[in-house]
Amino acid sequence: MMTNHTAHVGREAELHCRVHSIRNRTVSWMRGRDLRILAVGRYTYTTDLRYEALHQQGTNQWTLRIKSVQPRDQGIYDCQINIKPVKAFTIYLRVLEPKGEILGAPDLYIQKESIINLTCILHGLPEPPAYVLWYHENKSISYSSSRGGVSIIMERGPTTISSLLLSRARLQDTGEYICVPSNLNAVRVMLHVLDGEEPAAAKNSTLPLSHHPPLPGEHPGAVHANASSQSLNSDRESRGCGNSHNYCHNVYVLLCTSIVVCCVLRICAFGWKVVSL
Repeated sequence: MMTNHTAHVGREAELHCRVHSIRNRTVSWMRGRDLRILAVGRYTYTTDLRYEALHQQGTNQWTLRIKSVQPRDQGIYDCQINIKPVKAFTIYLRVLEPKGEILGAPDLYIQKESIINLTCILHGLPEPPAYVLWYHENKSISYSSSRGGVSIIMERGPTTISSLLLSRARLQDTGEYICVPSNLNAVRVMLHVLDGEEPAAAKNSTLPLSHHPPLPGEHPGAVHANASSQSLNSDRESRGCGNSHNYCHNVYVLLCTSIVVCCVLRICAFGWKVVSL
């Protein structure tokens, strides 16, 4: 049989085990991750002073107390009775570590005149924070800030959400914003207000397929100049080949015509001699 128990980092956890008809038997506590005996009866057997075994005489409840709980304490703990076979009652300790985040961090980009919406989400807190403060470049932001157009919305619960709304973003709104809960470390985000341009990261993310970066030592325009030069030379070579081909063809035709004329003249001369005889 196993039950669950939840504790928060830095707080105290108490794991309870009820034993009926114990008589002269003893109760021990064992940690599951390393099978270490932590306590036997009311005596602890560990050098970690955060552990303490508790039992009130005349009751059936045995308790293992863990002070200042840490994330490494999460896991299985067994309450065992020294009989054969050994009987054990298992408890799973879940440790919650408070965390905070601002959506979109570490960098947010927004266009000028848009509404700025910064959302700070706080997880795993023992209780909702008494307050959440906002700062811009280490200066407090509130409803009464000289900037104007400031709204702060807060929803408390197991997960607490604080939203900072600023109307009509201006270039002066660029900078670091800090969300400071009363019971957790501050979280940060860097806001960039753009005046119509794209973020530098977006500009550098892709290049047109028809272009490529110049080689080291090469002028940016050299690629296109070389390409144009190669194209022009290829065109000239093509034209040169074409003119040479036409010239050779004309010479060949003229030569063939001359040979034919010579043959005809020789035949005619031979025929004239025959007739004369």
